[in-house]
Amino acid sequence: MLNKKMLLSVLIIGVVATVAGAGTWAAFSDSETSTGNTFTAGTLDLKLNGADGISGFNIGNVAPKDQGTAGTITIKNAGTISGDLIVSSANIVENENDMNDAEQAVDSTPNGDLGSAITISIYDGATLLYQGSVAGLTDANLVSLAGSEEKTLTIDYEVSDAGNEIQSDVLTFDLVFTLNQ
Repeated sequence: MLNKKMLLSVLIIGVVATVAGAGTWAAFSDSETSTGNTFTAGTLDLKLNGADGISGFNIGNVAPKDQGTAGTITIKNAGTISGDLIVSSANIVENENDMNDAEQAVDSTPNGDLGSAITISIYDGATLLYQGSVAGLTDANLVSLAGSEEKTLTIDYEVSDAGNEIQSDVLTFDLVFTLNQ
């Protein structure tokens, strides 16, 4: 019985020592918390001459071999992320706008012919970005704009050596500017 008591005592001392030793054994550690984490989406905000849209140019009395500047447009990415400026023509309408005798002698079409006689060129400074017909201006990727960046585009025109078929014709169209990421 003495052996049993001794064995039990040794066993209890061993358990107590193990628990006491395990309770005092530790590795270093430290814990911190990162609070208030957020994601915020950037913005694209295209401005034309400082506004959301502008009235176009109006060039009258053009004749064969005429050339000049139709206008300038300051484009700005008022947003915070970079985007690519895409330009397309839309709502193209060609009208005869009456036909005098000289035009009737060479033109029997019901629509105007001025669109095929005009070439437009779009420049960023001295850099040519687009040159071609108004109808050919479809999704032209002109420039990239960083957030808050602005550029001034110049739109020039040139009338070909067309004949009487363009007399009094009218070409109207919209330019649609889109800023894509």
